[in-house]
Amino acid sequence: MEFNDEMGSPTRVVLIREERRILKKIVVGVIVLVGLVALSSCVAFNDLGKDWESDTKGLQRVITVYSKTGEVLETFEGNNVRISVDESGQVKINFDGKRTQVLNADVIIKEK
Repeated sequence: MEFNDEMGSPTRVVLIREERRILKKIVVGVIVLVGLVALSSCVAFNDLGKDWESDTKGLQRVITVYSKTGEVLETFEGNNVRISVDESGQVKINFDGKRTQVLNADVIIKEK
């Protein structure tokens, strides 16, 4: 192996080939990693899509609000029902353009 500093020297060619090999390995590794993440989190993507659909156009749902003793307090059913839950557990239900807030009750939400 010669150690010339010219552009076409054998040392430079070897270094360029080695850099290309390393770059190919990095690209393949990134592609494999992205593929594994995408395949392993399909459920997360589905949930994200469902959340988007719920936030933008609403979903057909049946919502039943129960007291702590198990009595049915209210039932909501409709095609354009939106729901949000905050950190304190308060449930906000937007139904037919009206908002209902639920505190200290159990809520069951079923998608039709």
